[in-house]
Order: sequence, then structure tokens, then C-alpha cells
Amino acid sequence: MSYYLTAKRSHNLFALFTLLLASSFTFGQTPSRESVRTPWSTDLQPEWLQQLMPQATNFSDKEGEPPVYRAYSSNPDTGEQTLLGFVFFSADVPPQEKGYSAPIDMLIGLSVDGEITGIKVLDYHESFRYSRGDFAADSVFQAQFNAKPITDEFRILRDIDGLSAATMTSFGISRGARDAARRVATAYLGYKEGDAQERRWAANAREILEKMSWEEMQNSGMIKTLSMIMLIGTELELTVTYIGREVLGEFFIGEEAYKRAERDASIRLGGREMMLIAVGGTGAMQFRQNLMFLQQGDGPPRRVQVRRFVTAGNADAGAISGRANYAGALVLEDDFDVTQPFTILYQPQGSPEPFGIEYQLGGIGLDLARGLPILSEQDIEDARIANAGFLVRLWYAPPWGVTPWVDVMLLIGLLALAMSAFTRKNENLRWITLTLTLGYLGFFKSGFLSISHITGLLSQGPEVLLTNLPMLIMAVFTLISTILWGRIFCSSLCPFGAVQDYIARFTPKAWRIKVPQAIHDKALYIKYGFLALIIVTALINNQRSIFQYFEPFGTLFFFSSSVLLWAILIAILIGCVLVERFYCRYVCPLGAALGVVALVSPWRIERVPQCRVCKVCEHACPTGAIRKEAIDFKECVRCDVCESKLITKAGSCRHSMEDIAKRQRDKSRIHVINAG
Repeated sequence: MSYYLTAKRSHNLFALFTLLLASSFTFGQTPSRESVRTPWSTDLQPEWLQQLMPQATNFSDKEGEPPVYRAYSSNPDTGEQTLLGFVFFSADVPPQEKGYSAPIDMLIGLSVDGEITGIKVLDYHESFRYSRGDFAADSVFQAQFNAKPITDEFRILRDIDGLSAATMTSFGISRGARDAARRVATAYLGYKEGDAQERRWAANAREILEKMSWEEMQNSGMIKTLSMIMLIGTELELTVTYIGREVLGEFFIGEEAYKRAERDASIRLGGREMMLIAVGGTGAMQFRQNLMFLQQGDGPPRRVQVRRFVTAGNADAGAISGRANYAGALVLEDDFDVTQPFTILYQPQGSPEPFGIEYQLGGIGLDLARGLPILSEQDIEDARIANAGFLVRLWYAPPWGVTPWVDVMLLIGLLALAMSAFTRKNENLRWITLTLTLGYLGFFKSGFLSISHITGLLSQGPEVLLTNLPMLIMAVFTLISTILWGRIFCSSLCPFGAVQDYIARFTPKAWRIKVPQAIHDKALYIKYGFLALIIVTALINNQRSIFQYFEPFGTLFFFSSSVLLWAILIAILIGCVLVERFYCRYVCPLGAALGVVALVSPWRIERVPQCRVCKVCEHACPTGAIRKEAIDFKECVRCDVCESKLITKAGSCRHSMEDIAKRQRDKSRIHVINAG
């Protein structure tokens, strides 16, 4: 016994020395005694805001939901204001955590980084106040909340050193400040309690637990039952399971009972590792906590201290409902390893030997205790797919999610129609395709390719297209068809190309302007300049987009609200009235990009010797890409005009080269005679 007293005295002296040493380091950082005095009033004083947000230069009025005072710092040179955080009353963010007797009114500061900047206790009605005065006005205690992240647990005796002999009050202040700050952070900072992954695992655990029967949990060892016959003939039954995690506690004893048990455990011991002890049987009223022992490994049995046993409800909620008379929670000691096997012993009064059961945490409980992932059946299937081959992943877990089969089939049908019109050189089919392109891809789906998809690929990677299957199909088709045949997309699948073709079809030819060849040859490179400008801008600053100023179809099909963009659209449409396919010729950056790709196309438009002396196709080309027999293939949109003329022999190709040569000789002879 003397050794125990000596050791205890030494421990107390060491603790006192540690506290004094810690105070010497934090003395300069603790608030003054005057600033922490409780004003016994919740009428806000302006200086309180400054105490909690010393870096702020001004504060807003109380506003918002929940109501807060916003703290700002101002730049003296520019006048620009930066939000530093929020100051708020705990009463404005209910429910308030109760102290020993009642809720404690506080003013709390919260930074935009999710840290409490300080607290000010405003009013409280604890019983200690009448004997000890303003005992909460402890500068060292309150300083612990400065710069404390709201992700901490705020556990008394662990994260927070409590007020002397006022554990309940310390808990009420600590837990109240934490929970109130978390609610404000949820409203204004997008805070979500706990890690998203952990929340998902907890949800998975709850789903698995709810599917298990009581018998299955008993057979798996998750629940153990110790039955004893007392000396007076009554039976005592103890049902034991692990509830050291919220999802387990709420499942077995209900949310309200678990929160109460967890609260009491935190106040008394600062711990959360708990075993549920549900007491039942005819001898339930004879149960005594101090007759219970725990033994782990080769160590001797340790008697359970009464203070380590907290109430856990009346066994009227959760899975334990109806299976016991009442329940308690045994808070395990810090050096107790819950993941290792242990024995629970109970020695009834008058019994020569204790009764005992072996308990080994396993399954969900063990995984939760170790922080291991709890996977749902879908998670397991997703993991299997993730480790499978590319085709399996593509089929079962495509990056675009649920396949929009209707959109996909309609798009494939439109692409097939476009290719049919192209291969058959059928003008009627092409106009049907253009009409569907304009109506479906343009106005209905707004599902057209844009230069923004190229800049998105450069800045964000393939996800830009992989998350949208119809657009991915369109992009792949456009790339492959352009590589093989040239700009088929521009002639048949571009909604704004369809707009231009309709304008050309219904505009009187008298309104047309013939662009001089020299000007045209230089002006067509303007669109390549626009392409370079857009790409360079995207590479330098991917947060800034300028493509909308060069792609008026977005304005038309999305019905933009920008006056400037509508002005650009109108100007380009006027240009299309005056010059056939004006936009394709001189402005379109996507057409420029496809033109570069078309330079490698192996299957081009057939040319015949007659083309050297014919200008029929040159005059008919909507983009000015033909100069007699030469075709500037990067400017060709594969509209089928010249190929149809070649098929129908609408130009000099209806004559043989011998006839053409003879006519040229005759024309030269006549010219010589006339000149003579």
C-alpha cells in the first residue's frame, strides 16, 4: 500500500510539473483574464467580435441561416475585402450541448480554414458557479480552442484539458463549441462530417448488419451470451457485443441510447471503445457491475470499475430491443486491445467460481475497429471489374455511366445516313441528313462538336469525351472519317454547316459577292490563326475560354443571353448570305483543325485530264477549294458537288481529250487568222 501511495504522489507531482511547464510555453498565447470573464449577458458587444477574430478589420451584420457575423480583412491599397471567417452565438445553431445543469451560451469564432479561432463564454447556470464563482473564466482552458480544427474530437482528458472538478461543464463547452462550429461550417464552407469514404463504409456496414438475423450474429460470434443460475434460483443472462463505433452502437441500442452512452463515456473517461452489456433474465436486478472482470492474454483478471460502466438505455430500441431488461456500456481501458481475444467474467455473489465467455472481435466489428474498408456487394463487384480486362471494364463500368441507348441509336442512324449519302453521292439523301442534323443535333440535342472539345482534351484529358458516349461516338467518327476521306463532318454533320447550306439554297444569287482569288487565298488562313489563338490561350490559362467568340452556333443553338455573341452571330450570318459558306471559309477554328487532319487523307476526289481546261467545278465549289484540276484538300468539305458533276459529266469531262485538243487547235487557228 505504501508503494502505491508513493507512486501516486510521484505521478501527481509529475503531472503538476508538466502542467506548469506547458503553461510557461503557452503563457504568451493565452487570453487575458479580463477578456475571458463571463459577462452574464448575450447582448453582443463589438469588442467581443474583435477578440475572436483579431485579424479582422470589419464585420457584417448578423445574417444568413444559421445567422452569423462575417469577418473581413480589407486591403488598404485596393479596398478589396477578404472573408476570414464567421462569429456566431451557440444558441443560434441548435441544439445546444448541455453542461452540468443547462446549455452554456457562447460566442464562437470559425475561420474559413475550418478552425475555431476562439470561444467566449457569455452565460451559464452551473451549480458550481454559486460556490466557485466564474470558474469557466479560465484563460488556459479557453486558449485550447484557439486554432483548433473542427475535425478534432474535442475529447475531455485527451484533446482538451478540462476545468478542475467540472468535467460536465468542460464537456458542455467543448462538445458544444465543436458541434456548433461544424454546423456553421456545413452551411457556409461545405463541411461534411467525417471522411466521405468512412461514411460510405459505415453505410455499407449498416446495410450488412440489417440483413443479418440475430441467430446469424450469434453463430458468427459477433454476439455472445453468458447465462448463469444464481444461488436464489434466478437466471442472469448477459448479452455481449462490441459497440465501439457509431454505426454498431446505433444499430444495437438505437441512436438516442448510443449518443447518451458515448456522451457519458467521453465525459467520464474520454474514450469510445465500448462493449455492450445487455442484462436480462429473472435475476437481472441482481446484476452488479463490480462483479464483472476482464482478462486478456496471460494477465490476471481485472475488476471492472463502476465508473467505467455507463447506461445504454432500456433495451427498447435497436437490435437488442426485447432481448434484455436494460443495457449498459463497458468503457474499455486505454491499454486494452479490443482487436485481441479476451474473456469476460462474472462472479455472482456467493458463487465460489466466476462464469466466463471468450470473446473475439471479428467480421464487421473487427474491420471497423481497425479502420478497414467495409465494402458493399456493389463495391466488391466494382473492384472485380476494376481489376478485369479493358473490354470487361468497358462493358460493365463504362466511364459514361448508364448508356443512353436511344441517343446512341439515333446518332448511329444519322451517321449511317450521312455515309450513305456520301458514298452514293445522293443529293436528296444529303439534304435529308442536313435537315436532321440541323433539327436533332442542333436545336434539339445541342450535341455538336466544338473546338472546346479539343481544348478540353488538352487541358483535362480524355474524360471530356469519355463521360459522354454520344459525343465520343461523334468525335471518333469525325476523326476516322476525316483521316480517310476528308471533312465529311463539315458537309453533313455540322449543324451550322447545314445553316449555311440552307442560306445558300434560298439566297438570290444576285446578292452573292465574288471574293477576289488573291484575297480569298490569304483570308482562308484567318481561321488557322483563330485556331492557334484558342489553343494557346487554353494551354496558358485553362480557366479562360475564348472559343465562344469564334463559334456562333453555340449562340444560336443554346440561345445565349450575351448581346455581344448575338452581334457576332448576326455579322457571320450576313457574311454567309453574301459569300457562300463564309464561316467555313474564313472563321471556323474546328474546320481549320479538321483541315489539318485531312492533309493525310488517302481517298480524295478523283481528278481527270479534262479538269485542266474546265472551271465548272471551280465555280460551283462552296468553299472555293478548287482551282481547275487542283483541289486544296484542307479546304474541301466533301460536299459532293464536284464529284456529282464528274459522275454526270456536267463539264468538259463529257468530251474526250481528243475532241478538247482538236477544239483548242481550231480555236488557236481562228485566233491567228483574226489577228492577221
